[in-house]
Amino acid sequence: MEQAPILGKTQLYWFFMHAQIGVGLFSLPNHIYQFAKTDGWLSLLLASVIVQIVLYCLYIIHKRYPHDSLFKVCEKVCGKWIGKFIVLLFIVYFILIAGLVLKGFTQLIAIWILNKTPEPVFMFLFLLACVPMLFSTLKSIGRMLVLTAPIVLTIPVMVGYAFIYGDYLNLLPLGVADFSAILKGVLASMFSINGFIVVAVVFPHVKGTPKEKFKIVSAAHWTVALIYTIVLLTSFLTFSHGEMKLLPEPYLYMIKSFSLTIIERLDLIFLSFWSISIITTYVIFVYCGTIGVMDFLQTTRYRLIAITLLILTFTIEFLPTSINEFSQMVTYINKPSAYLTFLLPLLLVLLSSVRKKERPL
Repeated sequence: MEQAPILGKTQLYWFFMHAQIGVGLFSLPNHIYQFAKTDGWLSLLLASVIVQIVLYCLYIIHKRYPHDSLFKVCEKVCGKWIGKFIVLLFIVYFILIAGLVLKGFTQLIAIWILNKTPEPVFMFLFLLACVPMLFSTLKSIGRMLVLTAPIVLTIPVMVGYAFIYGDYLNLLPLGVADFSAILKGVLASMFSINGFIVVAVVFPHVKGTPKEKFKIVSAAHWTVALIYTIVLLTSFLTFSHGEMKLLPEPYLYMIKSFSLTIIERLDLIFLSFWSISIITTYVIFVYCGTIGVMDFLQTTRYRLIAITLLILTFTIEFLPTSINEFSQMVTYINKPSAYLTFLLPLLLVLLSSVRKKERPL
């Protein structure tokens, strides 16, 4: 939509944070533990390093094509038809991730809060709350992301209690997982860390030089990595090895066990506030998918496409999936997501290096 730089550096920072921290936060410790056990922090560290490498690739691409989004770069570097096909893959990716975020969160609400309310009911209400933000300009979306920033910062604060009263013996033994298990842990974390690719869509609309933007997204990425590490370690400290295998959302069970003098069930209070953060995450992916469709079809009908994508993500609700089947679905999607978001930026860098580079203005 907007062509001039309209997002500030602070807004870019929180755009990245909200895109990467979503509903996958709650199940991240369990997913990694299934493969890497107590060495799960190594899987998370390796995944963070890989994401940083990809961010550097996105920086190189943006430096060579400073006025083009990811979708236009694909067409310029790979040619019209192959580029269109890659854009279509990204569109499907953004729609699918948005749908999984929506489905995952509504399942959480159904299990933890409204277990007698049909999921389509509060999914419809959730989408209704997303429409005003999605129909806003990119500048307004950026302001909303900054406004909701304190919700993200409550994540490490809520679990700080575990560092004092947790059992540090639960972190042992160390070094039990082989390298293949650690790599499987990296793949298992994909649903939680895959939001980083969205920055390549909004880079042309952010004020500053490519180098400044790269520093901002790198700082945001390592902030997310720190938050994830805190969640992972506190989950290991709080629960035994047997419990970690059984609890699908260790973070929520952890804060549920905390009790204050005048406040009970912190998990319900946290989920109520966290729904706002899920709205921002969902809107970011739908926005990127909408921009992709507009580029693919060469149209400017933003609202019509956005509503269409909302309906498409809503249809995921009618898939007959239990919480375990949903986890299996995420597992199947993780590998193709890794190829698309990890390997494709590297390929674009290699292909663009053999083409004539555009000079930044």
